[in-house]
Amino acid sequence: MDRVTGNDESYLLAEQLFGLSAPIQFCWVLPHEPGPRALADLHAELCRGPLSRKVVRSKVPFARDRWVRSERPADVIVSSEAIDDADVAGWFDSRVRSVRLDPAGGRGWELEAVALRSGRMAVSLLVSHMVSDGQGVYRALDAAAASASHTTLASESAVRGIGGLRADAVDAVVQIGAAARSLGLLLAATPRALLVSRRSPSRPRPPRPTANTPVSSEDAPEPTLAFYDLDRDRWRSRAGELGGTSNSLFTGLISGLAHRAGVAADTGDMRVCMAVSTREGEEDLRANASGGVWITVPTPTSASTGLSAIRAASKQAFADYAATGDRQAADNLQPVVRLLPRRLIATMMRSIPGPDTTVSNLGAVPESALRIGDVTAESFSIRALMQGQTPEMRRMTGPALAAWAVEYGSTVTIAFFGISPDHFGDADALHDDIRAELESWELAYSAW
Repeated sequence: MDRVTGNDESYLLAEQLFGLSAPIQFCWVLPHEPGPRALADLHAELCRGPLSRKVVRSKVPFARDRWVRSERPADVIVSSEAIDDADVAGWFDSRVRSVRLDPAGGRGWELEAVALRSGRMAVSLLVSHMVSDGQGVYRALDAAAASASHTTLASESAVRGIGGLRADAVDAVVQIGAAARSLGLLLAATPRALLVSRRSPSRPRPPRPTANTPVSSEDAPEPTLAFYDLDRDRWRSRAGELGGTSNSLFTGLISGLAHRAGVAADTGDMRVCMAVSTREGEEDLRANASGGVWITVPTPTSASTGLSAIRAASKQAFADYAATGDRQAADNLQPVVRLLPRRLIATMMRSIPGPDTTVSNLGAVPESALRIGDVTAESFSIRALMQGQTPEMRRMTGPALAAWAVEYGSTVTIAFFGISPDHFGDADALHDDIRAELESWELAYSAW
């Protein structure tokens, strides 16, 4: 797909209208350095692959912008000073907080590494969510490992001139037709959408029970971050003991953590969005191909309540997403929005309520993604951060908490992203809550 569409366009609009950006971070901790050639080879392969792209604006109204191949090399940075092993999580945090990618301009990713004083190495790959989702990055890493990176995107010069103008005109006509069809689907879905909105109203979140008032915008802390490793066999067996799966245990754990911090304490339920891939086979070349299904989880969620209800609700939600008009309505919103004035789009985007939590269970990590050169990571994680949100945006739009889980070897690694300044603004409190929640599910842990 060489047009900016779907989630790509949503991220582009968020950047243009609000100055928001969403870097995805792939984190490796290697048992020893793979050598400078391994990092240089990975960098060169990724430069040749689909992550290296930029946006060319359409010349015809209503046509979608176009992805083209970026000739602008990404950065590979190797720190000259080693860090202590105890500082590795903080190093990853500093990389994702400080990176300033420019995906529309052709610099959509960055590779960085630092040696640890023990002889190990930490490697961070930051990729703008505008240019890829997690599965897309996995594909790029797999191709890089096989020295087979390539892109089907045209060069910028190839889409200029009369040919590019003609293609934009054709796309504009197609998009006007798509908008007309989408409007009909959206109108048909309106009664049910209104029913869902009545069931799940947007609501302000109260502060943590231990706080007297929400922190002021001027004093609002940065989002908090954490990594925790769990035993994979214990994780799976505990899920089975409680009548669930790895996915439902993850959902229950994060819902319990959010409730422990005071999220949804006044309503008795937790609105959870679970990420789902919509990529359709190897021939699906979209930059982003992901969506989300929503469920409502009664609170408090704990080991004593079991996981059967969450498992059943998740199964039904995934079935509905695949077989009913829910996905059609969501996917068909984009063609209509594309024709609206930017000011109106901004107002609409601000008014859309988010879930209380989002969970992204990414499952087993492909072996090709765990390796850099000939070295296999002993620790690995994936997460995403939204940059540029004001405290009020983080407070009101949701989610209050996001988390990602990956499985590899004997380990499950969970990355936590505390977003709400009122519930997750204190890093020490976040760690205390994570440990208490894991212990309540009888799960041993170690923090990065």
